[in-house]
Amino acid sequence: MRRMVDLVQRSKLERAGLGFYPTPFERMPRLEREIGGPRLFVKRDDLTGLALGGNKTRQLDYLLVEAIKKRADVIITTTGLQSNWARQTTAAAAKLGVKTVLVLRTAQFDETPKEFDGNLLLDHIMGADISFIRMKIDEDPRDILESVAERLTAKGHRPHVLHLSHMESPLAAASYAEAMKELMGQTKSTGDLPDWIVVASGCGTTHAGLLAGAKMLNLGTKIIGISVGAFTKKKIDAVIESAFDGASELLGSSHRANPRDIITLEDYVGEGYGKPSRESLEALRLTGRTEGLLLDPVYTSKAMAGLIDLAKKGYFKKDDSVCFLHTGGIPALFPYRDYFPPPNGDHILTESE
Repeated sequence: MRRMVDLVQRSKLERAGLGFYPTPFERMPRLEREIGGPRLFVKRDDLTGLALGGNKTRQLDYLLVEAIKKRADVIITTTGLQSNWARQTTAAAAKLGVKTVLVLRTAQFDETPKEFDGNLLLDHIMGADISFIRMKIDEDPRDILESVAERLTAKGHRPHVLHLSHMESPLAAASYAEAMKELMGQTKSTGDLPDWIVVASGCGTTHAGLLAGAKMLNLGTKIIGISVGAFTKKKIDAVIESAFDGASELLGSSHRANPRDIITLEDYVGEGYGKPSRESLEALRLTGRTEGLLLDPVYTSKAMAGLIDLAKKGYFKKDDSVCFLHTGGIPALFPYRDYFPPPNGDHILTESE
């Protein structure tokens, strides 16, 4: 494997140095006024780098160290058709000079794509070998991935498989414990350290890392995970607890997860994973029109819908500081274009206008 960067030490854990850190932390004053408070901020992890960025970049920064060490020449992984994980994995592999093989599940789309768009188009442009299987998002094609790895090994390759379990791993969570340290450094001088962080929860790993980081740093920050419907609350909470404990061990801390600290809300799932709700579409438009901040239709728009609803219901105090963790996913907007029809009637500018 061609090494684009040297492995570096960070809190005794090695990382590949793939992302752009620190990501911006900024206030959202117009959205704040629109919904009547509390004080709103956004942590822009949609700007981590790797082909339009996202939260997976931080995780891959740690997870790909093993692939580098064993000199893998192919990365094999899986998720859904419009996967942020697949896009960022493909980008990371490209930077490291290796091939990516994607086994993508149809998930919420129920059928294989007729055209490449959004994340899938970017995967293709970056040179991924892509195949499709009809499978739900909560099913695990482990045997298929291992079969692909065996075929590549027989041809003389050195494949490295990133299973679904890697996305739920303590190492992935540790990356967001470190992100909490970054956030603390950004807000220490301004006094804007969040009382709350709101984040979209797919499997719960990012949530776990944020919670672990807050505890290890002795912060009072509470983490709210807004489920997007990929997994049940029971599954998400179990991942959070396990990943928290594992990340804590990796980072040399004695802290262990307390189930009472885990806040996972299922109220904003709507009709299910990958299916925008009326509230999430409204949140997406409102955030765009007040802050020029684009959200995605699967994850962050549902998390923002949750944040807005909680604020309007008085869940937060008016002087609380609430940070929205933007986990990326913008390329997925384009395959969902039918949810955003143009105004009725075409408006053509004439000479008289």
